[in-house]
Amino acid sequence: MSEYIDEKESEVWGVLPVEMKGLILSKPYTMVFTQDKTVFARTTSKIMHKHAKKAREKTENSGGGRLEKIKNQMGAHLSHHQKYLDMTIQEIINEHKKNFMINNQTIKKIKVRKRTIDQQGFPETEVRILIKTPGKKIKLRVNKQINNKEAMQTLKKAYGPKIK
Repeated sequence: MSEYIDEKESEVWGVLPVEMKGLILSKPYTMVFTQDKTVFARTTSKIMHKHAKKAREKTENSGGGRLEKIKNQMGAHLSHHQKYLDMTIQEIINEHKKNFMINNQTIKKIKVRKRTIDQQGFPETEVRILIKTPGKKIKLRVNKQINNKEAMQTLKKAYGPKIK
């Protein structure tokens, strides 16, 4: 990405794991929020394995036992999106070729909808997001591991009055 990124202005303050709607399937991404930009970081099995391996090695180095290694490795998969809080925007963009960034000022409109669906006889509420920018529509669904209330608070903090 050739766009200049001012690191002081672009400090990461929030993350939200989402699924981006594709032509046929949804792909896992993490929305990374800064004051003036939103970065979409692709989550792949290779990236997840690398993150779990780091967690396992960290436990080994601190003298943790086998069960603790397994616990931390599994926890790494659930909290993978939190790693972006400690990274710079440039590191996030460079992590995967499909990572991209949009400037929050170019966003025309954001629609956030809560929808209740029937999940094998159990009602489940999901949050869907539609971001419209010039020439692009981004359709997302918030990952089920995140509390919907927490997701809404993060989105309101990021986009404020643009949310419809």
